[in-house]
Amino acid sequence: MHRIRWDDLQYVHAVADQGSLSAASRVLGVNHATVLRRIALLEAASEVKLFDRRNDGYRLRPEGRALLASLKLMDHASARIRRSLTSTSKGIEGTFRLATTDAIACLLLPGYLAALREVHPNINIEIAVSNDPIDLSLSGAEILIRPGTELPPELSGAKAGSVEFRAFGASGYLERNRDLTISEHKWLGVAPDFAKSTVGEWQLSSVGTRFEFSADSFLMLAALAAQGLGLALLPAFVGQKTDQLVPFGTIGGEPETGIWVATHKDFRQQRNIEALLGFFTSALAADTKQLNVIT
Repeated sequence: MHRIRWDDLQYVHAVADQGSLSAASRVLGVNHATVLRRIALLEAASEVKLFDRRNDGYRLRPEGRALLASLKLMDHASARIRRSLTSTSKGIEGTFRLATTDAIACLLLPGYLAALREVHPNINIEIAVSNDPIDLSLSGAEILIRPGTELPPELSGAKAGSVEFRAFGASGYLERNRDLTISEHKWLGVAPDFAKSTVGEWQLSSVGTRFEFSADSFLMLAALAAQGLGLALLPAFVGQKTDQLVPFGTIGGEPETGIWVATHKDFRQQRNIEALLGFFTSALAADTKQLNVIT
């Protein structure tokens, strides 16, 4: 009989997130049959039907959401055990896990990692990417680089700088719609799950909440804006680094947020972790002076 294991979480989460077995199998790097078998075994072991099979894909049932939440708690406990074991390690060699958002991972991190390799050639970094603050905190990573107004209580770290947000659009879109008022423009918004974020609250007060397209990723919003589908409020560095996008101009009241380098409190005072915290904090602090320059 199949026993529920902590790594079952990745199969449930992948199918729930991707909406199909084939898409989940690509994300997980396994074949379609493996995902189907693991989900079927988990449903049999838990005696819970996790998904509704529809023509348009798989949809997580309420019972499935409850089990997914329980599995995440188990995974969190496992991460705490791993952190405790890691805390006894010495030296600066080894493999470390870093969690951050997709925009930071794709647009900022590669340059930092190239510099890190020169300073610490025997360190290996595993990169976990998520735009969900809760997922970042539960990732089991030793180093977290995340935006936000403050750190949650289980984390300890430093604010490396601030990131400003600005509206960007494709030059063709702006030319076609140069006479529109702010409210008349088509806006690309953050997904409903991020309604209480800094950008979500700005959207609510400034442009409303009805969007033809929304996403939980600033890289995705930037790509949509680059296709001329509307304006997007983006971190300035995302808009600046996206081809075809130009600044819309100052609207007024655009938000900014902090960017933090942190670790779990379990890891503090370890020489290797402190070295990594210091490196990434310094790199971001130097970079943020340029991140918010609009040209």
